[in-house]
This record gives sequence, C-alpha cells and structure tokens, in this order.
Amino acid sequence: MNTINELAYWHNLIITYFIIGISWLFEHFRDYAWIVRVAAISLTVSGSLIVISLFRIFNRSLKRRKRIKVENNLRKRYGEAIEYILSPESDHNMGRDQMLEKLDIPPSEDDPKRLLKDWRERMAMARIIYRTRISEDARINDSRNVQVLLNIFGITEFLEEVVLKDKQHLKVEALLMLRAFKVSTNQWISNQLMNSKRHRVKRMAMYSSIMTHTNTDLQYFESEFFANNFCMYDEIQLGFVLQKRLSAKRKIPNLAHWATMHEDPKAQEMFIRMMRQFNQKEYCYELEELFNHSSEGALIEEIARTWGYLGYTEGEQLMSEMLLTQADDSKVAIMHALTRLNTGNSLPALVDGYRNSGSPHVKFEALRCIYLYGQQGRAKFEELRAKATDKDKFYFEFFDNELTLKEIPLEKTARYHSRYGDNLFSVA
Repeated sequence: MNTINELAYWHNLIITYFIIGISWLFEHFRDYAWIVRVAAISLTVSGSLIVISLFRIFNRSLKRRKRIKVENNLRKRYGEAIEYILSPESDHNMGRDQMLEKLDIPPSEDDPKRLLKDWRERMAMARIIYRTRISEDARINDSRNVQVLLNIFGITEFLEEVVLKDKQHLKVEALLMLRAFKVSTNQWISNQLMNSKRHRVKRMAMYSSIMTHTNTDLQYFESEFFANNFCMYDEIQLGFVLQKRLSAKRKIPNLAHWATMHEDPKAQEMFIRMMRQFNQKEYCYELEELFNHSSEGALIEEIARTWGYLGYTEGEQLMSEMLLTQADDSKVAIMHALTRLNTGNSLPALVDGYRNSGSPHVKFEALRCIYLYGQQGRAKFEELRAKATDKDKFYFEFFDNELTLKEIPLEKTARYHSRYGDNLFSVA
C-alpha cells in the first residue's frame, strides 16, 4: 500500500467511526431533552479531542527522544573525529582515505548506505556536521574537508531529496544546511524551490542562490514576489548572504539602485542601511534625488545617517538646505550627519536648527551638535549660552550636569528621545 492510499484509508476510517459515534449518541439519548443530547455530544467530542491531543504530544515527545538518542549515538561514534577534521588544527586538504582513518571507518564500509541506516540517522549526521561547521566557519572558509566529509556520508544527495520531498520546516532546514556547506544546489532543484507556493521556502531558495551564484541572480529584488512580500526577514537574510559574498570575494551589488527603484519605504530603508554596513560610499550620489523629493521622514533619516557615517560631504549642502523643512526626528538625523561630516561649513545650519525649532528635544540636539563641532562649535556654544533667554537657559545648564549627554555618541540619542520624549531632565 503506497503512502497516498494509506492516508486515504485512515482518513475514511476515522470519518466513518466519527459518524457512527454521533449516530449512536443520537439514538441512545433520543428520549432525553435536547440540551442533554447536545451536552452528551459535546462531552464526547471534547473527550475525543483531548485524547487525540495527548496522543500527539506523546508521539512528538517519543520522536524527539528517539531523534536525540540517534544523534547522541552518532556523536559518540564520530563526533570527536568530525570536530578535529573541521578544526583549524587539521590538514585542510585531507584526502578521503585519510579522513576514513580518522573516522575509524574501514575502506570496505565507506558506502553511505551502510554507514547511516535510515532517514533519521542521515538527518542527525547532517545536523552534527552543520553545527560543527557553523562553530568553526569563520576560521576554515577555505577548507575542502567539509565537502569530502559530506560525500563520505552521502549528506548532499540526502539534503537535496529532503528539499524536494519533505515538509516545509524540513525543506528550510535542509536549505540552510546546504547553504552553510556552500553546496551549489542542482539548478533543477533550485528552480523548483524558487517556484514554491510556500513563501518561506521560496525566499530561502532565492537567498541561497544569491549567496552562491553570480550577480544575475540578484534580480530577485526586482521581482514581483519581493515587492509584494517584503518583510524584516529579508533584511536578516540579505545581510547574511552579502557578508558571505564579501568573504568569498564576490562582488557586492549597488544597493542604492534598489533603494531608488522600489516604492516600498521599508524596503528602501533596508537597502540604505545595508549601504552603511557594506561601506558603499561610491553610490551615495544616487540617493540625492530620493532625499530631495521623498515625503517619508524615516527614509530621510536613513539617508542622512548613511551620508554622515560614510562621509559623503557632497550631500552636506543639500542637507543644510533641507534641514528646516523637515519633521523633528528628521532634523535631528540631519544635524547628526552634519556633525559627523564636520567639514566646518555646517555650523550656521546647526545654529539655525537651534534657533528655529520649538521642540525641546530638537533644540537640545542642535546644541549638542554645536558643542561637538570642534573648537569652532564650542566657541559658538559659549556665545549662545551668554545670550540665552531665561526660557532657554535650562538647555545649557543641562550640559553642566554630571549626567550630561554630551559624552554619549550621537547615534544613542534616538533611544533617549523615544523613551523620554521632551522631558529632558527625566534622563538625568
């Protein structure tokens, strides 16, 4: 009996017994009041559901215990040898025969089907190698030992079968392992996964392709799927795969291109943040039009931060001109960026930010930026202090407090303001 017929058999059997049970209850309680009949059926159904739930919990616990037992047995047998093979101390170009000797496997028994008896053992071995690989990954990027090890146990072929046939969570786990092992997945398998109806599987397949293949695969970000299903998981995956591409000396794409192309502000912000992470100063000029015409405050802030961190001085004049037209949080981000650039040309803009804002936290941040703007800024700060009105004096007094914010780096201030709002003294 194949799997489909077996499932159909059990499904029909359960439905049949359920109908028989309900019919028996109706017949047995026929002469009782309707509320008694409903109560009897409800109790019976509830009891059945409880029994089924307990059975599922017990079954899952049993499977977990068996999985842990299998994994522990394999770890006792091969664990130390695998850790040594994948460690920095080993020969990173170990041959198959040498590796079999380390694993204490006779050459006559190196057939993967003999070494690992069933699906459960193969998955356990894949997890053992995966965890060891991850723990040593930063130090053994150039080692070919992991590929030889995978071939000895037949793990690559097994994981590709899992990716095609098994449940979604196992597909995703298998994809993660293949990616960590830097295996170039069969193109037919990749195409199948990229066309999956399951969003998580499709997204994982896309990022696995980005990490291991050429620049043409980065067209994923231009796809309708990405535009319609963008989420924060994309940012995690993008950061991971681009870092891996960088480690493998593959080209990092122009992230500003996708920041300007997309209409979703959250996706745009993600690409702009990634520009900071991967130091893409050469593409900063592509953000000028977006900065000039966007109505999204959060997007303006990300562009300003990126220009400030990357030292894009060509954007200084544009930020100075746009400062007073922005919302409060955007003003603060722009002032921070101008202070990081610290070319000596933006001090008048910071002073304007202080004088022309009615928001306490913007005025305070403007003063802090002026204070941090070198000797020229410190002199202007003291000049403003001498001319301060009674209403503004408390801003300057705050800098004389032991718990002053003048020593806190600029990027920390957003946390303070989001938590304390305009009540500056509550910080101290």
